[in-house]
Parts: sequence; C-alpha cells; structure tokens
Amino acid sequence: MERRDKFGYIVLAIIIAIAAFLGVTTGNYLVTGMYILTLLAVVSISKTEDVYNLLYAVLLVSAVYDYTLYVPGIDKIYMFHIVLAIFTVLSLYRAFKDRDVLLNIDKKIIVIYAIWFVYMCASVVWALSRGLAIKYIAIYLIMFAFIIDMMIYNINKKRLKNTMNILLFLISLIVVIGFVEVLLGQQLPVKHYIDGFKDTLPEWQINTIQARPIVFSYNTNNLTATLAMMIPICLFAIYKFENILAKIWFTIISCAAFSLVVITTSRTGYTAFLVGVAAFAIYSIVNIRKLGLKQMIFPVVIIAGFTLAYFYSPMLMHIKPVGDVKIQNSTSLSGKLHALEDITEGEITQEGSALHRMEIIKDVYYGVIGNKHFQGYGVGNVEQFLKDQGNTGAIYSPHCYVIEILGDFGLPGIVLYGIYYLYLLIGNLVIAIKKKSLMCLMAASGLIAFAPASFGPSSITYVFSYWILIGFAVSCMQVNKRSDDGYRPTASIKEFRMN
Repeated sequence: MERRDKFGYIVLAIIIAIAAFLGVTTGNYLVTGMYILTLLAVVSISKTEDVYNLLYAVLLVSAVYDYTLYVPGIDKIYMFHIVLAIFTVLSLYRAFKDRDVLLNIDKKIIVIYAIWFVYMCASVVWALSRGLAIKYIAIYLIMFAFIIDMMIYNINKKRLKNTMNILLFLISLIVVIGFVEVLLGQQLPVKHYIDGFKDTLPEWQINTIQARPIVFSYNTNNLTATLAMMIPICLFAIYKFENILAKIWFTIISCAAFSLVVITTSRTGYTAFLVGVAAFAIYSIVNIRKLGLKQMIFPVVIIAGFTLAYFYSPMLMHIKPVGDVKIQNSTSLSGKLHALEDITEGEITQEGSALHRMEIIKDVYYGVIGNKHFQGYGVGNVEQFLKDQGNTGAIYSPHCYVIEILGDFGLPGIVLYGIYYLYLLIGNLVIAIKKKSLMCLMAASGLIAFAPASFGPSSITYVFSYWILIGFAVSCMQVNKRSDDGYRPTASIKEFRMN
C-alpha cells in the first residue's frame, strides 16, 4: 500500500472517529451509525482516489445530514461546519496554487457574492437588531463558502458527473428513510420544530406529527422543499442512464418522493414538486422523437404513480394509538388545498397559518415600499420587523425568500437576487438547449421548483439542499459552457490517492 493510499484511509478514519465521538457524547447513536455507513457507501460509489475527492464526498453527505450531528454543549456547530472548514481551506489552497482553477470558475457569481456581502455588511448600520444582522452575515458567509467550494471542485465533466452520482444516491437515501419513517410511524431522533413545546401537546397530536416523515430535516416543510428541488435530478437521470434498472429505480424513487410530499400535507411542497415534474414532462413531450416511444413509458408510469400516490398515500401512515384508542388521520393534503378556497381576510380558522403568511407579505411590502424604507431593514432583520408589527401571531419568519430578501435588503436586494437567479436559470436553460446537457436541465428544473418551494420553510437559507442546488447549478454552467473538458492542472498539488 502506497503512502498516499494510507493517508487517505487515515483521513477517513479520523472523520469517522469525530462523528462517533459526537454521536456518543450527544447520545444519538442511530443517526451517527447511519452517517458513518452513508460515508462508507458514498466513498465506495464515487470511487474517490485522493483526499480532496474524499472530503468533497464527506461534505455533501454532511450537508444532507443537516443539523443531526452537533458538538455537545454547542448545538449550533455541526459536523457539516467542521468538514466545511477543512474543505474550504483545501479548496482555497488549490485555487491559489493552480491558476487554471481560478480561470475556469464562474467569476460573475463571485462578483455577485462580493456585492451581496458588502451590502449586507453596510446594512448593519440601519439594522433593527445588530445581533440578528451579525448572525445572518455568518450564515450567508457559510453558504457562500459552500457554494464556492462546489464551484472550485466541479471544474471538469468527470467531477461534475461524480457530484451527480453522489446526489442521486443521497436523494434515494432520503426517500427510502422517509418511507421507513412513515411505515413505522416514528421519525428519526433529530432536532424537531416541536421540541420546544412538545410537553404542552397531547399524546395523540405528538403521535400524529411523528407519523409524518422529516428524515434529517427540522420539519416537514424543509423536507418537502428538499424533495421538490432535488427530485428533477432523479427525473432526468431516467434519460441520462442507459441501464434499465437505473431507469426503473429513479422512476420508483420519484413516485415514492411524491408520496412523501402528499403525506406531509405541505401545499407549497406539493406545488413546487409538480412544477419540477412539469418541466420534466415538457422536455419529454418536446423530445419524444429523439427519446423514442419506448422511453415514454417512464413518464406514463410516473403520472400513474403520482395519481395513485395522491389518493392512497395517507393510507400508508401508521399513527401510534394512545392506549387502546386508535388515532385517525384528520388532516389530508386534498383537504388543506380545498380549505384555501374558503379563506377570507380576517377570518380566524384552522388556516390561521396561511392568513398569518399573507399578513407577513403585506407587512413587509408596505414597510419597504409604502413607508419608503427602500434599503430594507438590515440582513436577517425581517424577523425583528415582523415581531415589532405584532400582527402575525407567533410567526416572525418570512416563509418566502422573495419577501425575506425584500425585508432584509430592500429594492437593491431584489434587483441583485433577481439578476443572480435569472443568470443561473437562463444560463442553464440556454446551455441545455445548445449543448443538449441533461445536467443543466436538472439544475434548471430544480431552480424552477425552488421558486414555489421557497414559500414553505421559515427561511430557505437554513435549508442546505438549497445551497446544494445553487452549487450544482453554477457547476453545471461553468463546466458545460466550455467547448473542451476545461481543467488542466498547472501546479504540482499533491492529491493522496485512495484505491
């Protein structure tokens, strides 16, 4: 065994040891064991040959595992942060040592991030709460670091393909675990939005909440946003892979993912998911001659699977009884969709959450536009602004990224983010059409689904799958817009291999 091989195994062993330590000290043995097994599986699937590739695989796995592994006593620092810090140092080292890396990454995105960062720092001056401003500057910096790391890594088609394969495995894992949760009526022991008030809830309500999947997410809205943004990768993988078993697998995963969305009863997740599927359907119809009639069986099966999932998925739920009393599921997606038709302004119903969200939109709009506070209320301060209004119940999070951007950064933020989003979306669509790139279509469809998906989570900036989507979208553009494979190493940077 070469020295380089040994070093790779040593690094992997250290990462596993750190994860095991976090799991033992926090008592979360199940999730820690799953994390370690996932690491080993991903390293095997991606066939990593050096430490840099190994740590990249670990970074993606850690991002998907979200907030589950954290430092004891400091539950705001996660395994993801530890791996990100190490990988960012390596990425910056590679970027400055190898000029070709800097030449090939998308500099327009770097410029946008630089302008964004300068503006958010300036907004501290007029922020309602400087504490919130500093907190969110840190969050945005972590997000920028993660996306730039993906840009630096995905510098050629081979690495981009590796990223796609890892993401396909991780999406499949999320769906499978979600289904296990549904069938058992028990969620994984992860941080949950009800943890702070669980003791005040009746047992039947706790059991009903736990009967719905969250996997590694903080709540069902975060999970459905993840599925909606990521599932286009699985859908287009049906056409990307020639292997029939792979096609069948990703068809099953897509149908199963929709079933999970239906069970969560998330209306935003449901809408966003279907928007992404619509992009896949349009591509299938437009390219029916190129794809061939045999390929059309997969979209047909998906439509049939979605229809069955919509009507029968709630029957899969296993709500644990309270004593000898069986609990009936009283909330369904179709019921919640119909309930929206009856909402009227000022009406207090079980749809109070939806009414509060409408009030949030009005408050922020009139605060920024009506009161001519065009610069916004400071990074992260839309929460403080809503809290000061006092008319949104106990809901202070924007639950809509456009409103969050407007409240935090004002009209300049809306313009900047609009340019950023459209640059990624249109850029991937143009390259997908010109170069017939399915990966760019995966990214573009995910970005389209992101628009409605961003209305679900309290803040999409907390959802790591959004970061992954953006990193993947930028990577697809910067690799596929070149006529050649792109990257040619110009500096002698050691990469310790793993066989």
